[in-house]
Formats: sequence, structure tokens, C-alpha cells
Amino acid sequence: MTAEETQSLQLVVGSLLGTAGVGVLTWAAKSLVGEIRALVEKVARQDERINTLAVELGALRRWRDEFSTGLPAQVRQTVELELLRMSQASKGDA
Repeated sequence: MTAEETQSLQLVVGSLLGTAGVGVLTWAAKSLVGEIRALVEKVARQDERINTLAVELGALRRWRDEFSTGLPAQVRQTVELELLRMSQASKGDA
């Protein structure tokens, strides 16, 4: 093989390797973009779940606050009604 043929062969091999390298880099970039897109979608789904939980937690807190303020009033009313009933019952016995 002559020096000229060796040089031509080296150019062909170099060109093929360069093309293969570009192909590999392109595939890697597309793969990376796909992975990033999947992660972004996963984070978005987690964000939606967090928002849903925050709304539910807010509703539970409101319910707790209403319950804690409403329960004493209900207990007071029940006690007042029971005392009234007891006093009316004792008046009826007399």
C-alpha cells in the first residue's frame, strides 16, 4: 500500500469515525432531552399532588377551627336545654 493509499484510507476511517461520533453525540443529546422531559413531567405531577394536599390540609384546618369553636357552643346549648328540662321536670313534680 502506498503512502497515498494509506492517507486516503486514514481519511475515510477518520470521516467514518467523525460521522459515528456525531451520531453518538446526537443520540446522547436526544436521550438526555428525553430524560429531562420525563423528570420535568414527574416534578409537575408531584407539584400537583402537593397542591392538592395543601388544599385538603387547608380544608381540614378550617373544619378543625369550625369544630373547635362550634363544639363549645353546642355543649353550652345542650347543658342549658338539659338544665331547663330538669327545672321544668322538678316544677312538674312539685
